[in-house]
Amino acid sequence: MEGICWPCNEEKEVPGNAPLLAQEGKAMQRPEAGKPIIKFNHCQKYIYSFSVPPCCPLCRQDVGSRKLEEAPVSIPNPFTDGHQEECSFLLRPTQGTFLREYDGRSDLHVGITNTKGVVYNYTVHGVQRDEAGWEQSVSVPLLQPGTFGLMDQWDQYLEDFSTTGAWLPHRYEEDHHNCYSYALKFINCVLATEGEERLDREEFTEKFVIPRTRKASKYITLYRVIEEHGFYVIDPPGPQTGPAVVISQRYRGLLDQVPRVDILAVAYGGHTSEPPYSSCGASHPLNSEAATG
Repeated sequence: MEGICWPCNEEKEVPGNAPLLAQEGKAMQRPEAGKPIIKFNHCQKYIYSFSVPPCCPLCRQDVGSRKLEEAPVSIPNPFTDGHQEECSFLLRPTQGTFLREYDGRSDLHVGITNTKGVVYNYTVHGVQRDEAGWEQSVSVPLLQPGTFGLMDQWDQYLEDFSTTGAWLPHRYEEDHHNCYSYALKFINCVLATEGEERLDREEFTEKFVIPRTRKASKYITLYRVIEEHGFYVIDPPGPQTGPAVVISQRYRGLLDQVPRVDILAVAYGGHTSEPPYSSCGASHPLNSEAATG
């Protein structure tokens, strides 16, 4: 079986001083995705904001780009509309959204999409088939593009799995038989069908979920700093000279003033070995080659 597809997560150049980005197409414009974050260079600094202002917030001079390396770039949004994803593992807050309400301690919920973007997820009410509500999710694609044979059977596999007695409402247990259990069990069932070795909860979480949630945590923290202060400034790599270094000292600690949002930061630390999910447990259709990352 083909492994997980990891999409490119590079910064992309934004032409001119466009306040809105086309980096993710229409997805970047949806309210669920939040405002796009842009990075531009001025005063020998990297400045992050929701749009390129006409004047630099440090020196108040025009920020028009004269060099290619100074052109604004968009910061990749780690969140996607889960209903636009097929054959994927999704993660979202049980209540609210990552960018607005999530505080790093709130419960998280997971699900698996079919080929039409319907999200199958297990709750105290049994298996749900959501056509809305996952518009701001962390997504882990479970199939490589071109795996048409498995994709053709995916929906039937998912439906048959979801109608077994194991996922009836009365069998739900918040700590041991929950949404993460449902997702991981399905993934391992597909793996077994394909003759591949199963993945345990820790392996799947550490190798496929945590790398994405780390990026999401950084994005949330940066987003909230910009939302509160209007922009955020850092030094680019390498030695810096000139008055701009002194000017920006006051802005260095902005991130320290805003609580960092950690997703799964204590997944295997402290008093529990269970991921900090309410109604969660996971599986996915990967092969051993994919499991190496």
